[in-house]
Amino acid sequence: MSKGGGLGKKIKKYFVDIVILSVALIVAVTSIIVYLISGQNYKEDVSIDYKSSSYTNSLNHIFVDVSGSVNKPDLYEASNGARLKDLIGMAGGLSETADKGYFSRNFNLARVVMDQEKIYIPSVWEIQNGYFVESPQIIRSTAVTEAASENTNLQPLINVNSASIEELDSLPGVGKITAQKLIDNRPFVALEDLINKKVLNKSVYENIKNLITL
Repeated sequence: MSKGGGLGKKIKKYFVDIVILSVALIVAVTSIIVYLISGQNYKEDVSIDYKSSSYTNSLNHIFVDVSGSVNKPDLYEASNGARLKDLIGMAGGLSETADKGYFSRNFNLARVVMDQEKIYIPSVWEIQNGYFVESPQIIRSTAVTEAASENTNLQPLINVNSASIEELDSLPGVGKITAQKLIDNRPFVALEDLINKKVLNKSVYENIKNLITL
């Protein structure tokens, strides 16, 4: 028997195995190529979506919780870089219960608000009952500014913690009896203590708050 005939028989014997292995190899190589191509496309798609949608949106918008004494307390979406004035406007402005004096002294309308920030506006009742406390220095400096703008003579403010009974009696609506009550209830930490300690009523306090200091 010739060598060529023997080789032919061997090829015929293993022909099916050779075909199966060849097909399997082709399928495997094809699968790898398809996987690599699709994986690259997926990365590109994710990168495009990330930059064009959610990522860009997170850079351009913030969410701020506005509550307390505003007309429409709620969670608000605003543009990144929005000011406190913008958020208060979205919430419908301060309500009738808001302590507008406290707000003007302690809240900066020009401040840039941050994402996930909470803004709470206290009411007159909350301030009067001590739920919020402000620095006497803030009150004093604000009172000086307000008095300077309203009083062209720039008369010195009367210090309710050290003034004499005669000086206190000179304040509009304050007689000698009330002046003595002021002296008896010293010291005052904040101007609102004049109301909280029931030394002055609301109307008298409003009349003299720009003429006094601590």
